[in-house]
Amino acid sequence: MKNFIGQVIFWIHVTFVIFWYGLFLVPESLFPGKIVFHFYLTIVTVFHQFIWGALIMPWTKKYRMVCFATTIAQLLRGQKISDPKNYDHSFNQDLLKRFGINVSHKTTTYITFTVLILVTIQFSLQG
Repeated sequence: MKNFIGQVIFWIHVTFVIFWYGLFLVPESLFPGKIVFHFYLTIVTVFHQFIWGALIMPWTKKYRMVCFATTIAQLLRGQKISDPKNYDHSFNQDLLKRFGINVSHKTTTYITFTVLILVTIQFSLQG
């Protein structure tokens, strides 16, 4: 049952990430207010990782941006919160590994910040 719930969380994550990245490809004419929505969605997405990383720091003894859903998935896989597979691991790593691509946690953090920067620029430039 834990494995099934872990897979459900993984596929919910896939859906969310595709939607989050995919919003860059949706024209404003099809989704009026998309830029504002994407900006606030990104702020919530990134800052919840900062907050969750701070909340689990007593167990991890390190500060890392961590998605709440990644922690749940890792717990369901039998990993403790203090295990580096929880806080030095991300959904993007998990997804890319399924395609035979290994990336570091630092790389996935850079991807997240790149999205934040691009969305912020888009939000700032809207007329």
